[in-house]
Amino acid sequence: MDRQERKFVYDPQQWLRAGAIALLILGIFFRFYQLDEKVYWLDEARTSLRMSGHTKAEFIQEVYTGQVVSLDTLQQYQRPGEASWGDTFNALRGNAEHTPLYFVLARLWTETWGYSVTTIRSLSAVISLLVFPCLFWFCQELFHKQEKMSQAIAWMALSLVAISPLHVLYAQEARPYSLWTVMTLLSSAMLLRSLRSSGSRAWIAYGVTIALGLYTQLLFALVILAHGLYVAIVARRQIISYGLATLGGVLTFSPWLVLLLSHIEQVNAATVATTRQYPLSYLLDQWFLNINRVFINGELNSFNLLLVILTGITLYWLYRKTQPQVWVLIVCLIAVPFLALALPDVLAGGERSLRLRYLIPCYLGIQITFAYFFTTQALWAKRWGQKFWRLVLILLLVSGILACTVNTQDRVGWTKSIRKSGYYPIAASWINAADRPLVISDEQSEDLLSFSYELKPEVKFQLVTQPRRLKIAEGYGSVYLLNPSARLKNLLERRNYRLLLLCQDDDDYPGDPADRLWLVKAKES
Repeated sequence: MDRQERKFVYDPQQWLRAGAIALLILGIFFRFYQLDEKVYWLDEARTSLRMSGHTKAEFIQEVYTGQVVSLDTLQQYQRPGEASWGDTFNALRGNAEHTPLYFVLARLWTETWGYSVTTIRSLSAVISLLVFPCLFWFCQELFHKQEKMSQAIAWMALSLVAISPLHVLYAQEARPYSLWTVMTLLSSAMLLRSLRSSGSRAWIAYGVTIALGLYTQLLFALVILAHGLYVAIVARRQIISYGLATLGGVLTFSPWLVLLLSHIEQVNAATVATTRQYPLSYLLDQWFLNINRVFINGELNSFNLLLVILTGITLYWLYRKTQPQVWVLIVCLIAVPFLALALPDVLAGGERSLRLRYLIPCYLGIQITFAYFFTTQALWAKRWGQKFWRLVLILLLVSGILACTVNTQDRVGWTKSIRKSGYYPIAASWINAADRPLVISDEQSEDLLSFSYELKPEVKFQLVTQPRRLKIAEGYGSVYLLNPSARLKNLLERRNYRLLLLCQDDDDYPGDPADRLWLVKAKES
């Protein structure tokens, strides 16, 4: 009996499993906690607009008339109502850069459970729970030749991902990134199963995951490229089976691909923000910071380099201690997406590689690499370094928990683009405190829709496309300008109105201040 008890106490795998389950429960709690507290920012408002069957052009044409409209009128463009499923598909076709699977699921979800911020975000949170079984399966397929350790590595990976700020924050976004994470893991696990199987069913299933992945996110094409490179390097005998399965998935996606190519100019216009020029030093700083955000979500300045060095150590360890069938796939998942986005940023300018959501497969690969390293070095290693790496692992896990705890109180985190939506709470506090407020704007953007979630129901709006036709409605206690153009401000000043700046921040271009909210005072006599 004493031996059995001693074996239980010192069995690292049992302790790892118990700790992983505890972290898994905590991670699920973080994913569903206060879903409605964070600002519903611009990209999420676009999700609601499209899945409800409306377009930006329709919204501007019907609301930017110069007439006073209510908050409820704006919100009608965010929830399913009279618009049909055909309207939803038309709205999605008009924004072909975003593939439709998630938006279709969002409409089904809100039609079933009703529309609210909590409801639509809960879809992403529920989908994010599928990450855990897919990750566990992928790790077991990847490390199947190390039978003793495969489950331990899988439990370690679950521990790291469960309380990763990256995955928790995107699980609370009304965007398709949780679904993309699921499809990356599911397709990768299915690829490994297909390579080990002699039958065609597994390859057909893999082709289905390819189609679903493409219908989830266009950048899933980089995952397909990583898979193809892996097969070409370690499984050339099965390149034909892989090619046929991939071709089947791509052909299934071809109707949307044709639509995408027919709207290529519109797609280029929608993604123009990703072509801005940045110096290499700035790109390096942001790349290092982004690795930090995956694990601890804290700005450590020059100490961000520590996690980059740790990433290099874990990758080298994976390369030295595993067969090519293991490390090549992980390296491909990390390198292919990163290089595909980073090289154009360096050579031609852009910020594609700075957006963590575009590099989810890359960071999943890094987290699995960490899982392998800490399983082998912090649990089973008998050398002096075991205690050191256990300490590092504990620090990482505790930091992740603390980061997720802090994020529950942060209404505008980095996933919301602070430069775009950081002003929401401040500007809204001015408007909500006023008696009978009227908000005037000529900014033709969905930003007004996302900002409207911060306002009380009594707020009224007067929206125009041509400022010269504006005639400020009478009978309101306070009148505000929200994100006005210089043309609108100059027009009101020429009409002898006084403008008092209430809220200003840094817009997309660092150092270029953006005037967000102005108070319009009565005409000067």
